[in-house]
Amino acid sequence: MIFRRKRRAGSDSRGQIQSTNHRLLALLLALGLVIAACAGDDADTTTTAVGGDTATTADGGDTDTTAGGGDAEAVDIVIWVTRDYYIPPDGFESFMADNPGINVTWDVQANDDILQQFLRMRDAGQPLPDVLGAEDSFLIASYVEAGLLESHDEIATTWEAEDPEQYGHLLPLVWDETALDGVKYGASITANFDVLYYNAEWFEEAGVTVPFDSLDAVLDAMRAMKTARPDSIPMTVQAQAGQGVTTLKTMLAAAGVEYTEAVPDLMSDAGIYTINWFLQAAQEELLPPEAIAWGEDESRGAFVSGDAGLILDGFTTAADFGAAEGFAYPDQWSLTPVPLSQSGSGQDGVALSAARAWAVVAGSEHPDEAALVLRYIAETDNLIDAAGNGSVPMRQTEAIEDPRLQEIWPFFNDDLKAAYLGSSPTPAGPKAGDVEVILEQMFGEIVVGTDKTAEELATEYQALLDGR
Repeated sequence: MIFRRKRRAGSDSRGQIQSTNHRLLALLLALGLVIAACAGDDADTTTTAVGGDTATTADGGDTDTTAGGGDAEAVDIVIWVTRDYYIPPDGFESFMADNPGINVTWDVQANDDILQQFLRMRDAGQPLPDVLGAEDSFLIASYVEAGLLESHDEIATTWEAEDPEQYGHLLPLVWDETALDGVKYGASITANFDVLYYNAEWFEEAGVTVPFDSLDAVLDAMRAMKTARPDSIPMTVQAQAGQGVTTLKTMLAAAGVEYTEAVPDLMSDAGIYTINWFLQAAQEELLPPEAIAWGEDESRGAFVSGDAGLILDGFTTAADFGAAEGFAYPDQWSLTPVPLSQSGSGQDGVALSAARAWAVVAGSEHPDEAALVLRYIAETDNLIDAAGNGSVPMRQTEAIEDPRLQEIWPFFNDDLKAAYLGSSPTPAGPKAGDVEVILEQMFGEIVVGTDKTAEELATEYQALLDGR
């Protein structure tokens, strides 16, 4: 790749000639150079600077400096990424070795507020990073609406032209999930997806078998665990405001609820079914009412400590469970797909995947170099290495079929792989954040206990969703 180098301000080769003799000598020398140049018009003369990076043509052509140029200006690419495990384990060392004119630095922003920070920085006139790393894809619409992301159509076209083999390994969802009105705004290279983790000992004791053929079967399994262990928590959840409502959204989609952008149709038969599912679970004490104050840590802690028999959580959480002392896979815990049928009579819904999108930030001074970072992230070895560090499954066929994944994720069996590859993007829209808050309110009301019916809850909260 060729980078233009700013021309340095050199010293005046003529100096400040004070005497007539000096001026005469300079004139004679100049005439000699003109004659030599005329004599060599037909020659293809090239001068190569020390280091082999600068070529100057005899006809005065532009001076170019390659990425390895000795005195070329370095291009600095800054990445903001949501989690450190999405960064290739070599810290971009091999990338910079292959592109010595590019320096890459990154900053992990794990508070999930990058969008808000970008807006504040732009309002304050501060420079933004060049690359947005592993952001939730459902927020892409908000970034675009705020003018923080621009079309990636040309990036995709260039990628396909320059590296068709790697481009061909990418699943269509890599681009489709970040597209708005047919325009690409990033690359969803990896994606998390929700699964059901279960306590293997509890299931054996209660006579529960997997995989589940329906959501009804999951509820029956929770009842069986409650019978076997009356003082237990059959299913642990998080319901603290501001902590997200992934469990509810996943179940809505699995039951077949239709979405308009980020807004679910709670009034549909599938919406009523899902709300009633959770109402029954809460009323039968299959969910812990204290979860109204639980975030991720408390919810997962109940499962890891053996106080809960079931949790719906992201695939990436398996690494945390696997690292828990005295809680070994597959003897103490395992995982199974979320069923996509209400009663087992046919598929009603879809599995959701929450993609992690990479994108070049609008206004980057080096968009071409920043786009190379996206390609590097999508390389098979980097995706495999990142998986070993705690990353999520990839939307890249060569990597997803790599046998090394089985060593990293021994639980990533055919059922889970099929669920992942058949998943649909998490419904998104510019008001996704507002929708999340409203659904959190409804879920919290269900968990602590309510006398309202599923129809009453659906009517109340659908009005809030439609009027947001």
